[in-house]
Formats: sequence, structure tokens, C-alpha cells
Amino acid sequence: MVSITATNSATPSLQATMSRARLEQARSEATQAEANARDLRAQADVAEQQAQKSQENVQKVSARMQEDAATYSPPRDSGSAVPLKVQKLIEQMYSATSDKRAQSGNPLKTNVNAAPVVNVQGQATGRIVNVSA
Repeated sequence: MVSITATNSATPSLQATMSRARLEQARSEATQAEANARDLRAQADVAEQQAQKSQENVQKVSARMQEDAATYSPPRDSGSAVPLKVQKLIEQMYSATSDKRAQSGNPLKTNVNAAPVVNVQGQATGRIVNVSA
């Protein structure tokens, strides 16, 4: 007769040991992944706070610019500083005296005894003098 004997021994089999080692490694990797996820969440929270602060700053600057635009308008360029009538008068005077200037070759006064130039307040400011030699 054949007898049945127990084959179970006190030492674990190689396959069971490998399974436990893989299980422990998987648990360790899962723990590490959770820690990485927490770190990434914390970084995302910080980035979100910075984005909100930046957005608030943009809104403040935009509001300030709108206020400045409402209270300040740059001067408009009205064209020339000299009115058109005055420009035409000067052009006519230039045309009327151009022949005399062409003959003398010098557009400046050459009369040394000429009256001094007087400004708006009536003060003498000097004479126009020919400085060409």
C-alpha cells in the first residue's frame, strides 16, 4: 500500500517568496506615486495662487489705465503753430522782397544806423547785423 505523506514544509517555496517580494515592491511604488502626486498637487496649488495674484494685478493695472485715460487726453495737434493767415502774409512779403534780396545777395539788413529791434514790451533787443565778411 502506498502511503500519503505531507509535502508541506516549514520553509516557503521560491515562488511564494517571489510573489511576496513583488507585492512589497508594488506597495512601495504605490506609496512613492502617492507622495509624488501630493507634491504635484501642492505645486499646482502654488501655481494657481500665483496665477490668481497675477490676474488681480492685471485687473488693477487695467482699471488704473482706464482711469488715467478718462482723466487725461493728450493735446491734439492742430497742425502748424503759425496760423494760416500769418503764413500767407509772410509768403507774400517774401515774394515782394525777393527781387531786392537777389540783387544784394544778402537777405539781412546791412544798414548800421538802423533802429534797434523792439520787442512786444517796447524794449530794444538789438540790431540785425550782417556778420558775413
